[in-house]
Amino acid sequence: MAVLVVILYAFIALLDPYGLLKQGMKRDFYVCSALCLLSFVIAFSLAMKWNIPSPSPWIENWVKQLY
Repeated sequence: MAVLVVILYAFIALLDPYGLLKQGMKRDFYVCSALCLLSFVIAFSLAMKWNIPSPSPWIENWVKQLY
């Protein structure tokens, strides 16, 4: 399963942001690449069945501090 994730993300990484560079949108390319990398890390972790901590306690604490 992990091999499939790597192959799919390699294919996506080659095709998706290429148009942004071609149009000269460097900042958008960097944002797209960073989000793609973050998505890949999460997908690969799930494919390897690694335990990913939930961000909900951090979000709850942040919201409580706002109010």
